[in-house]
Amino acid sequence: MPLPRSVDDTHGRWPWLAAGAAGPVTALAVRHPAGRPLAALLLHQTEEWFWPGGFLPRFNRQVLGSTEDEEPIDRRLGLFINVAFGWGLSAAAAAGPRAAAPAALLYVSHLGNAALHVGWSLRARRYEPGLVTGLATLTPAAVVGLRALWTDPAASRRSVVAGAVAGAAFSVALPALLKRRLRRVT
Repeated sequence: MPLPRSVDDTHGRWPWLAAGAAGPVTALAVRHPAGRPLAALLLHQTEEWFWPGGFLPRFNRQVLGSTEDEEPIDRRLGLFINVAFGWGLSAAAAAGPRAAAPAALLYVSHLGNAALHVGWSLRARRYEPGLVTGLATLTPAAVVGLRALWTDPAASRRSVVAGAVAGAAFSVALPALLKRRLRRVT
């Protein structure tokens, strides 16, 4: 698959930033474990949106049943979900037990994201963008992160559980909300 040539190929500018930052952030995360959730996410977003890419139109059409490449997830919503939510929660997770709830939310949403990609690929009976990094980066980062939070005496168990419940609710609710948005638009 060729590399993208324009912003239109990636449905926004932020995927170029994610792809450019994935290598350096991953290299830093080798020595600084607090950066591993962000490194995993950047690698995943690179696979989905940059190379081989194609996530947005395929997800909208095949998973959500849209007839449009950018409906119900358009560039603006893709930016919000991936940058504001994903990068923001990854930054919070770097704070460790002081941000136990947002970190747990991120980790459980990573597991939900990986499960979505596995289910989507199994249903399609082929590789879909995000499958490899969903399994190879998001899942290990989530499992290791949740375990570290749960066993850290400085992390509030109540916060970890609240974040995990919120992450599970987000993972279940987001596809349903997107399908609802699609029905409202069409």
